[in-house]
Amino acid sequence: MGLNALISIDLMNNEKKDCEIFVEEMENKEWSLLKEVANTWVTSFNEGVTREKALQVIQNDINECKAKSQLDKISLAVQLAEEDIVFGEF
Repeated sequence: MGLNALISIDLMNNEKKDCEIFVEEMENKEWSLLKEVANTWVTSFNEGVTREKALQVIQNDINECKAKSQLDKISLAVQLAEEDIVFGEF
């Protein structure tokens, strides 16, 4: 079982068009935006990918998307686990 990643991103006070580019770039990198939870993204890593490598990939993905969209500042939280990510309305 590979790692599952969940990140919550606050795009702060960036321009709407720049945020839209960021979303497109994240989707191009195979991240999925959860419709049920605002500004929250998920992806999974293949079995054998270490936590350190997954964190490196996440950091690279975020930095590349941020640069391409020309966002000024963002804030995020990351969670990695082998367990499935649970979300929805409760």
